[in-house]
Amino acid sequence: MTKLVCFCLFFLHTLAFAQSDTLRTNSNPEDPDSITITVTGIRNMNGTIRFKFYDDITGFPHDTGFLKIVVDKSEVVNGTLTKTYYGFKPQSMGIALLDDENNDVKLDMGWFFPKEGHAFSDYYHAALRRPVYGDFKFILTEDRKVVMRMKYY
Repeated sequence: MTKLVCFCLFFLHTLAFAQSDTLRTNSNPEDPDSITITVTGIRNMNGTIRFKFYDDITGFPHDTGFLKIVVDKSEVVNGTLTKTYYGFKPQSMGIALLDDENNDVKLDMGWFFPKEGHAFSDYYHAALRRPVYGDFKFILTEDRKVVMRMKYY
């Protein structure tokens, strides 16, 4: 019985991880609300940009948020990336991103600060503390434009 429980937990964890890192976009402009994200200050073309969308139920720093989207940096032009995603319902939400320069699906840390860049929806994190969901949360009630300015240490 113990082996069965362990197998089930391992399988569910693996399945959740595999599904959480897939690219999901809905390009139907007929859907309720869209978010146009402009990321500025991307320092190089290495790796990928990893967005995580959070809401009041899966608030930051939840491992997966309610949606993860991975974007190849080949779409970056002059250090800027602009993407539009459709089909969001009206709600409180926030977006965090990782500039995963080495594609290892995690934020690499130095002695004290991250080695890779990060950004938050309409919020530039300048404090020495970890950001909280309330710092970058917004209420989506209609189509919205969000600016995310990259932070590198």
